Amino acid sequence: MIQHLAIVTTETLPCFSTPCAGGGVRIWGIGEALRRRNVPCTYFLREGTPGLSTPPAGLALRIYKPERLREEIQHAGCEAALFEQWQPLTFLQEPLNIPVIADLPGPLALEYYWRDPANFYQHIVDKIECLARADYYLCAHERQWGYYMAWLTWAGVSPEDHGRLAVLPFRLHEMPISRQGHVEEEPLFFWGGLFWPWHDRAQAFQVLVETVSRLRQGQIVVVGSEGEESLRDREGNTYHQHPHVSWLGSLPFPEYVIELKRATVAVDIGRPTAERRLSSDLRTGTALWTGTPCLVTPESPWAGWIEKHNAGWIVPYHDTRQLARVIEEIALERVDIKAKRRGAIEISRSIVDESSLNPLLGWLENPSKRTPSPTFFTAREADRERRIQDMRREIDRLRHETDSLRQDLEAIRSKPLFRLYKRLMGWLKR
Repeated sequence: MIQHLAIVTTETLPCFSTPCAGGGVRIWGIGEALRRRNVPCTYFLREGTPGLSTPPAGLALRIYKPERLREEIQHAGCEAALFEQWQPLTFLQEPLNIPVIADLPGPLALEYYWRDPANFYQHIVDKIECLARADYYLCAHERQWGYYMAWLTWAGVSPEDHGRLAVLPFRLHEMPISRQGHVEEEPLFFWGGLFWPWHDRAQAFQVLVETVSRLRQGQIVVVGSEGEESLRDREGNTYHQHPHVSWLGSLPFPEYVIELKRATVAVDIGRPTAERRLSSDLRTGTALWTGTPCLVTPESPWAGWIEKHNAGWIVPYHDTRQLARVIEEIALERVDIKAKRRGAIEISRSIVDESSLNPLLGWLENPSKRTPSPTFFTAREADRERRIQDMRREIDRLRHETDSLRQDLEAIRSKPLFRLYKRLMGWLKR
């Protein structure tokens, strides 16, 4: 069994008194569960990570500079390393000589497609090179398994070696204390988490605000990132002065959980995309962990759980009428919220069930380095693809200019003066 595990992340952990993202929540849930199972762990946090000035007491923690990460792990005497996402593996100047685990909770390459499209092909190369440096891999749910197995094949991992990719569902190490029967004066709709522009949640938020405004019943609590500042009504105005909307901004994780526990329902409705279909959706997972029912789309990885346990509602993104009906039922308290909450608590028990750690614990008992093999996608292919893309853009530009010139020429030819000139030139030739 591994006697000392390095957990490497670029995210703030939930135990710090500052807001954190889903990656921090995910890796913290894994790390604390491992510590409860007597696996000694040290967290490696990147220099400059928010909240490092006041670390929690008793936390085994080391601060690293990216260029010194390999040396820091070796100096700490770690026998294996668990990386939160593949991106921190780019910090390694040389591969580690200890077993490496890469946790892959979401399709980061698809995020880069939206976040940094100009360098998308370089990110593909980076991802494949990083995956090739690891020996064991984790993903968050079964839907992701085939996606990542394809990436691992590009990285030189044989499909016959599929046992190196295990599903480790989202988990947190303890269930939060329940609300103990406390009921708000009117239903609270929780709208929170870290959101990105490509999530496209404006339509659902608009329906939510318009419905509670029409009913004059219900409150909306927005706890989230600056990305939610883009939410506007049909006239382009923000909702900051709306009587039914409270904007709390980003909150530290314990305060975020408190707001979730107070809520009647957590709403996580956005336009379905390839990235959203494969994501972990930690917003919804965290809400269910607190025992709060959720309103999601059928594409959510939690939709099957919610339907099975009657822990919320599943509404297609484009069905605004059904969404408005569900919101109305909740706002007017025509549904049995206690039954929905019991369903969420059932899911919460699964989230804290430590048996999901068994594949990882089994591997840590007898870890092995993977025999390196060549990747099937290199910087040369990426450079070639970039040149092809540039050539296609140039061809499109030339086609556009040609079409414009052709239209100008046709316009000139249609002029009476041009027709007269053409006749005159024909007469002179004769």
